[in-house]
Amino acid sequence: MQVAVEHASSQKREWPAKAAAAVAATLEFAANDPEAAQLLTNEALARGAEGISRHERVISYAADQLATGRALRPENAQLPEITERALVGGLVMLIAQRLDQDKLADLPEATPEMIEFVLTPYVGADEAKRIAGNGDSDRP
Repeated sequence: MQVAVEHASSQKREWPAKAAAAVAATLEFAANDPEAAQLLTNEALARGAEGISRHERVISYAADQLATGRALRPENAQLPEITERALVGGLVMLIAQRLDQDKLADLPEATPEMIEFVLTPYVGADEAKRIAGNGDSDRP
């Protein structure tokens, strides 16, 4: 998953576009590889210390990547410390829920909304909605 996310985000120039591509790649990965998604979400938490450690690495990696978005605007310094972990946790919970309901095929439909959800704290609601709605969020 990390390779897919890094590849997708490396194709973009600006941070919001990179973050949007990472969200889209995460959801696409989960939809295309349910077994791996299950290992990183539901099963990770059920497997004791080893699984929880794996789950924590995924959350920490993604949260660290999102934290770089704090540099976009001065007011982002005011974001609560837990912002990135909460955003990533929401994304992971969406994937876990779709796994439990056997609805991973619905993840691509959720992509714009999840991009908007993740970007809003960093770029504001209007810009997050614009980026989520236009598919390619790099500005010319």
